[in-house]
Amino acid sequence: MRTPRSLVERISIELISGVNVPLSGDKGYPVEALFDSDIPMHYQIYQQLRAEILDGIWIGRADLPGEEEVASRYGVSVITSRHALVRLVEEKLLKRERGRRPQATFVPPVPKDTPAPSVFPTGPRHPYVYQVIETDIRVAHTEACRAFGLKSGVELWHCTRLRKFEGRPHSLVLNVQRIDIGKTHKASDLAKLPMNQIFKKEGYRLGAIERRISAKPPSKIAAQYLGISVNTSLLVHTFVLADDEDTPLEWVQIALHPNELPPLERFDLRTGIVKVSDIL
Repeated sequence: MRTPRSLVERISIELISGVNVPLSGDKGYPVEALFDSDIPMHYQIYQQLRAEILDGIWIGRADLPGEEEVASRYGVSVITSRHALVRLVEEKLLKRERGRRPQATFVPPVPKDTPAPSVFPTGPRHPYVYQVIETDIRVAHTEACRAFGLKSGVELWHCTRLRKFEGRPHSLVLNVQRIDIGKTHKASDLAKLPMNQIFKKEGYRLGAIERRISAKPPSKIAAQYLGISVNTSLLVHTFVLADDEDTPLEWVQIALHPNELPPLERFDLRTGIVKVSDIL
């Protein structure tokens, strides 16, 4: 095994191995050690600054760092910091004038006051238009195998579908089921219905849903159909749907387009009630 090239890579390996990684003092790890050596530094700095600008934290401020301050902040050369700032100017996120600090020109838009579509629709309505990309039988994700109480490396039925909302790519859905269940679905249903409605139509009685959310880069097929870069970070919702006897029916992974927001959730601490503002 090769030697890890950066502190970040070593930390990742140790965390996966279950090792308790100590911080380097009260300030955490040194910033210069957190760069990925496989990606140009100016691009990583550009990404950091771009995220801050898109979040709106530099609006109307006169202290946005210039070339020298960015270089000092990240422990890089002025040439490297200049590359990052120039790219932000080219994207019309910054304005730079000689002898003056940069100014953020981007103002985050006011979000639409309309419910977002449910990531996992459970009601009678289905706000999405579906495009079946592929159905096949292949070795499933280890997490999917474990959801069914199986060992890793087991073949299961897979269905990959693109969901469009109001004409735009919204999410890519991967449904994984036991072969005897998946092969019974009609192609016409897969082309237009949410999977839970297909189950109900076939006579299954649905029970509970477990959900986990993570951030990860898209698969090749997700990047291709959502029209995004493979370096993009996505919100990925993973569900396990069980019947009324808590027997798993399917494992689902939904990759949400980065421009799409999940529905707003409101948790009432007084009553313990969760209200989701979505289109069911």
